[in-house]
Amino acid sequence: MVTASGFTHTPFTRTLLTLLISASLGASILSLKPYLPLKPIPHLWPYLQLWRIATFQLAYTSSTELLFGAAILYQMRVLERIWGTRKFASFVLACYGLCMVGIVGVGLVLKVLSGGWWGYVPAGPSAVVIAVVAVWRREVPRLGGVKILLGGHADGDREVARGIELTDKWTVYMLAAQLALSQFPFGLLHAAVGWLVGSAWTEELVPAGLVRSRVPAWVVGEDGKRKNGRGQYEGLRRRLQEEDRDGMREVTTGGMAAANPSQDERRGFLGGVGRYFTSGS
Repeated sequence: MVTASGFTHTPFTRTLLTLLISASLGASILSLKPYLPLKPIPHLWPYLQLWRIATFQLAYTSSTELLFGAAILYQMRVLERIWGTRKFASFVLACYGLCMVGIVGVGLVLKVLSGGWWGYVPAGPSAVVIAVVAVWRREVPRLGGVKILLGGHADGDREVARGIELTDKWTVYMLAAQLALSQFPFGLLHAAVGWLVGSAWTEELVPAGLVRSRVPAWVVGEDGKRKNGRGQYEGLRRRLQEEDRDGMREVTTGGMAAANPSQDERRGFLGGVGRYFTSGS
């Protein structure tokens, strides 16, 4: 079980959180919030602002959503430790594209079916976050849980407590539910599409080529790390080898001395005293 704390061995999660928080704060400071949400009408037609399709997931417009989204992504860092940085980064980028297509497609369908009432897509990567939670639920085992007692009843000579059992993952589910209910009911579209994408990924319903694809190694800096690692630990490796050789030499010398004790050692205490007075002559 992975027990490392903080962002240890999770460079992509650290970078992802930094970019998300910086983009959300930058959009607020620079008054760019109106450019983040997506409305099929008039953004896609008649204004033809197609770039909004690729950018509406880049940042949050609400500090509450930013808080819950960042807290969930921080908890998901264990998935990067299990999979590795390159696989986790590939998964997140693939979810970004799948959620983008799914949200826009379903949003247009709801726009038609609702007679024009459903015409708003909130900003933020909530769908990607929920997709990661769906995969995390399957990949990371539960470690324990708690039980909320609601009362009890007598069963013969003993009393049986009644309550609700919660796993140790209940805090993540609570944050995900709060994120899904933000900007109700429009935020439910993000949650539904994200959960479907994550579930399809775990059930291997996504095309195999997309699952096996990986981002280039230089994107996550793996090549540089390998080179630096060889140079960084080369001295330690040589030192350990030298210590091993010295240890084997001492063991060999000690074994030979034990097998062939010198004449002074056979003489005992008096032989050692005589060697002390005669060593200077």
